[in-house]
Amino acid sequence: MTEFQETFRSAVPPWECDIVEHFTVAYYYEKFRAAGDRALLGLGVLAKEARTTSCYTRYKKELRAGDTYRIVSAPIRATGGDTGGGWGGGLTIGHKLIDMEEDVVAATTEQTFALDSPVSLDGYAEWDGEAREARPAVGDAATWVPAATDVVLPKDVDAAGRLTLDAMVHRFTAAGGHLLNAIGWTSSHMRDNRVGYSTFEFQMTLGALPWVGVPLDTESTIGAIGRSSMRMVHRMIRADTGDMVAELSQFGVHLDMNARRPSSIPTEIAEAARALAGE
Repeated sequence: MTEFQETFRSAVPPWECDIVEHFTVAYYYEKFRAAGDRALLGLGVLAKEARTTSCYTRYKKELRAGDTYRIVSAPIRATGGDTGGGWGGGLTIGHKLIDMEEDVVAATTEQTFALDSPVSLDGYAEWDGEAREARPAVGDAATWVPAATDVVLPKDVDAAGRLTLDAMVHRFTAAGGHLLNAIGWTSSHMRDNRVGYSTFEFQMTLGALPWVGVPLDTESTIGAIGRSSMRMVHRMIRADTGDMVAELSQFGVHLDMNARRPSSIPTEIAEAARALAGE
């Protein structure tokens, strides 16, 4: 059985925290991207020879400024078949982000790659991450909110010249702010009431990744609404071709920032969210 190997180790600086005062999701993805590259190198694969096609992340314990952590990674499954020179097709790397103070898993990610060439595998690591739940598609009656408009910048691309995971998530985070504002979950609501939106799940699917200069549009809507939880759905589209770049299902809660616990979504915000979802 393949063992998990350390692929990243660092600490959370204050500038990588968000309005909810904890490690923001885009920086998780910056570190998971680096961990994925290190894991691939351990298998003899250069990062530019593999393209991420999907990610499934569960955020289990929040990290705050000053917290130290490490990531351990290993191959957990593959698709395709034996090419005679190795395994070709898709490869999923499992990442565990571990809070060093308490020595507990704070987040897990399943990062699936499409490979340009076969990879030799000695086996897979046992994976104990939470099973992915099927989330229903957004209904036809939902209203999509324009949530991000920009262009791919040189700082947004990897060694292969493609838009990075963390650059996407930074855009989706901004898109979430516009979507929340559209239902009355505004920045002033969060500041005045010491509440925020705290993410506990990502399900992201990627298409062909764009390069520097490509214009991007992102639109967002509500996928589900509960007493304290809400699922946002974002889709990023190439403005020049209309091709899908990525779609993200983002599940989170209305967080009481003082108690650091979920709290009830105000009735007027919940009603606005249901209207946007077409319920």
